[in-house]
Amino acid sequence: MARYTREQRRRAVELYVRYECCAADAIRELGYPSREALRMWHRDWLEEQRTGIPSTRGERYSRYTLEQRRAAVDHYLTHGRRASRTIRQMGYPSKTLLASGIDELAPGERRLRHGPIPEELKREAVLKVASGGASSREAAEGLGVDSSVVRNWKRRLLDKTKGAAVAKDEPERKDTAPQADADALRGEIASL
Repeated sequence: MARYTREQRRRAVELYVRYECCAADAIRELGYPSREALRMWHRDWLEEQRTGIPSTRGERYSRYTLEQRRAAVDHYLTHGRRASRTIRQMGYPSKTLLASGIDELAPGERRLRHGPIPEELKREAVLKVASGGASSREAAEGLGVDSSVVRNWKRRLLDKTKGAAVAKDEPERKDTAPQADADALRGEIASL
């Protein structure tokens, strides 16, 4: 269902009146609305002219009162800032509706999910923590993640470096010096 601004509706009604209430001509020129919508807008316009009170047709209404929205935001803020928990407890239909209420009534208080953290930033955070320059909590706050996430990154990255120090997949060679003698190599190939 298309939404038309008050200005678009006014223009359509004025054209409808100018064309002696011929909906087909007004719709052909504008490309909108339907016949019934145009007739309804015209009735609203006549009522507005008669009473002087503008029509509220097409304006959005709030499904929840200000008190209900404030109660949902308070619940969100005092119960762990979990949207799913608040939706379940307060009966909100969606996270987007709750998020818009939080942004309206408590700006900056909503937990935001950021996209994936680049590997470079992960390494920097792990280096700060491993060198003792910052705690995992401090490094996590700088990136907007939980401190357990930084500790997991640290564990993962340190496990990679341990594996790189000793290659477990390759057998160790006893004689690491290259054999320069080609005849000795040929003899070794023949024996194999």
